[in-house]
Amino acid sequence: MTRRWSWWVALTGTLTLAALGCGRGNGSSLPESSAASPSPSPTMSAQPTQPAPPTPAVTPTPFPPPPPEPLTTPAPAMTLPPGASPALVIRKGDTSRKIVAFSFDAGADAGFASQILDTLAANGIHASFGMTGRWAERNPELLQRMVREGHHLINHTYDHASMTGASTKTAPLTREQRWEELDRTETIVAQLTGATTKPYFRPPYGDFDASVNEDVGARGYAYNVLWTVDSRGWMGWSAGAIIQRCLEQAEPGAIYVFHVGSASQDGPALQAIIDGLRGQGYFIGAVPDVLPR
Repeated sequence: MTRRWSWWVALTGTLTLAALGCGRGNGSSLPESSAASPSPSPTMSAQPTQPAPPTPAVTPTPFPPPPPEPLTTPAPAMTLPPGASPALVIRKGDTSRKIVAFSFDAGADAGFASQILDTLAANGIHASFGMTGRWAERNPELLQRMVREGHHLINHTYDHASMTGASTKTAPLTREQRWEELDRTETIVAQLTGATTKPYFRPPYGDFDASVNEDVGARGYAYNVLWTVDSRGWMGWSAGAIIQRCLEQAEPGAIYVFHVGSASQDGPALQAIIDGLRGQGYFIGAVPDVLPR
C-alpha cells in the first residue's frame, strides 16, 4: 500500500510539471525582458536615404603656361638709341594759337649774336638757336649765355655739312658720318653748358630726305625743324626789306629762321620785327612753344 501511494504521488508531480511547461510555451505567462531579445537593426535597402547634394566643383585659378624652352640660345637684345622712329618734319607749329617762333642759326662768325641776345632779353623773349658744334667751340661764352638766359638749342650739325649733298654738290654723308656730326655737337654743348640739343635737329641748307629722317631719328632726334618764314638776311637783304618780309608773312604757328652772322642784317632788324608782330597781336617764343599741345 505504501509503495502504491508513493508511485501515485510521483506520477502526479510529473504530470503537474509537464502542464506547467506547456503553459509557458503558449504565451500565457508574462513576456520576457526586451533586453534578452534585442530588435534587429534596419537594413539600408529597407529604408533608402535621400542623396546628399553634390559638392560644387572648385575651378582652379588658371596660371599661364611656362614659356617653352628655346631651341637655341637667344641672341642678346639690341639696345636701340632713343627716338628710333624717323624724325618728324616740322615747318609750322600750331595754327590755332596766335603765336610764332624765332630761331637763329649759328654757323658762321659771332656777328650780331650779342646784340640779338640783348634784344631778346630786353623784350622777355626766349628763342631757339640752331647750333653748330664748331660755332660753339669758338664762342663758348655766347653759348653759355644762351643757355643761362633760357634759350632753346637745336642740333645744326658740327660743321654745317649738307647731309644729302644737294646744295653743295657733294656725295651724301653716310649714316656713320651723319651720326658723327650730331654726336660731336651734342657732346660739345653738353660739356660747355650741361644742356642738350635733343630731340631737335635742323638740316644745313634745309637739305634732307627720308634717309636723313631715319638716321637722325635713330640718334634720338624726333623733330626735323625747318621753317615757315625765311628772313632772307643771309642773302644780303637790307634791314628794311627783312622787316617788311617778316611782318607780311606772319601767320599763326609760323617758325622764323634768322642768322646771327655778320653777313646778315637780321640782328639790326630784330627789334622792329618784334614790335610789328606784337602790334599784330602775336606772342613770340621758341620752337617748342609753337608745337601742338
